[in-house]
Amino acid sequence: MRLSRLTGPELAIAVSGALWGIYWIPVRYLEARGFGVVWLTLAVFVVGLVLLAPLLVRWPGGRAAFSPRMLVTGLLTGGAFILYSISIALTEVVSAILLFYLSPVWATVLGRLLLRERLTGARLTALALGIGGLWVVLGGESGVPLPRNAGDWFALTAGVAWAFGTIRVHQDVAVAPLAHVTALFVGGTVATLVVASLPFVSAGPPPAVTAESVVIVVVVAALSVASALGILWAVRLVSPGRAGLLMMMEVVTGLATAAAFAGEPFGAAQIVGSMLIVGAALVEVLPATGRLPARPDG
Repeated sequence: MRLSRLTGPELAIAVSGALWGIYWIPVRYLEARGFGVVWLTLAVFVVGLVLLAPLLVRWPGGRAAFSPRMLVTGLLTGGAFILYSISIALTEVVSAILLFYLSPVWATVLGRLLLRERLTGARLTALALGIGGLWVVLGGESGVPLPRNAGDWFALTAGVAWAFGTIRVHQDVAVAPLAHVTALFVGGTVATLVVASLPFVSAGPPPAVTAESVVIVVVVAALSVASALGILWAVRLVSPGRAGLLMMMEVVTGLATAAAFAGEPFGAAQIVGSMLIVGAALVEVLPATGRLPARPDG
């Protein structure tokens, strides 16, 4: 009997998700020093494009990122990135992470409608656990746990945009991962400029550039490029709903670091909710003994 294990693409999603769980740390750190999150995200996207440029020269297939369809996909995935980044600055890290992780719900619904995926018992159980965890964390005992502030709404919208974007990535399995990542950074740059122009979003004045901020931005951009390559390579081969559940590893690292370093509440509700959400990912993953990545047709 073979042990249950993750395939390469699934492992890439889980590891990249865990890495994203600590993204809030540089956001909050630089924000406290006058480097607003909109400026930080824009800098990360621009530096990311600079880092990607040599790869585009070396592998021309990545230039498919500039086709109209790919740019729309990039606006969705990159837009999700900027909305999520802003949500971290406007609400509690716990709320931002968990609201974003309603994305498996949207991805599963879209996967059923657009890719004709089967709704298995494991998938339905995983979704029920995930939604239950969100309900607990957001205080469902007092009614429908709707977002409570602008940051919550940004996180929720980011999850919807990410689900739509990954559906499109999954459909374009023949497109090189480098093209998907480039489209994300191009689309993210455009989305950041659009979001910054909204009347209810204050980007603030351009921050003072210091050696410390430059180092942090370059490191964050490099890690963002690497994790985006891992995820967007993998979601071409793994169904979007399953990919969204695997990315819940971000919940583990995000909630743990927020409790340890940000002094945010991490009581019984957060513990129970987190266990339910992580349980959702485990229900989806553990039955996958020796399973191959999903076929391109879903």
